[in-house]
Amino acid sequence: MEKEIKTDQKAPFKMAFLGLVILLTILPFVTTFNSALTELFLKMGWYRWIQETVAPIEARLVAVMILPFGIKTVITPGYEFTFALLKGNEYLPVLLSWNCLGWQSLLLLGLTFLTGLQGNYTVISKLKCIAIGLMGTMFVNLFRMSLITLLIYYVNRVAAVIIHDYVAALFAVLWLLFFWWFSYSFVLEPGSKEA
Repeated sequence: MEKEIKTDQKAPFKMAFLGLVILLTILPFVTTFNSALTELFLKMGWYRWIQETVAPIEARLVAVMILPFGIKTVITPGYEFTFALLKGNEYLPVLLSWNCLGWQSLLLLGLTFLTGLQGNYTVISKLKCIAIGLMGTMFVNLFRMSLITLLIYYVNRVAAVIIHDYVAALFAVLWLLFFWWFSYSFVLEPGSKEA
């Protein structure tokens, strides 16, 4: 009896270790994928639409998310910076460029849909899975941008740059691992068996 309890207690640690191994294996692929996509978007000029259309919307959403922390923001048009944080009598500019918004994680999510939804699942459960994936990816990106903005305001830009450059891809990978575990466990339902 005592031996069974010890074995059961090790299961969460084994799963956590397995998740860490998978995460560290996938992370170089994700960062390389992001760099390649960035270069493609720059060459094709597709970034202009993201910068002009999506960046102002996401800047407003980040401003709303950091409002409970007592940070006042001013949304600014143009490419200089997307919004400014009012700290005392000083404005701290925060650039939310097209490449910071999380479009890479959205494309990565789309690629995982191609393989993750191939099983025999009901159409409605696949649609639920897609909706949860899109909303969750958007929220994770907004959370990441809000965290970086809070670091700029309360700590300094160096801390924000470290999170932006090195931890951002980690957020995307952790989200995708959780999302697919959640989808397979609770969302995707087996479809009818065809003869």
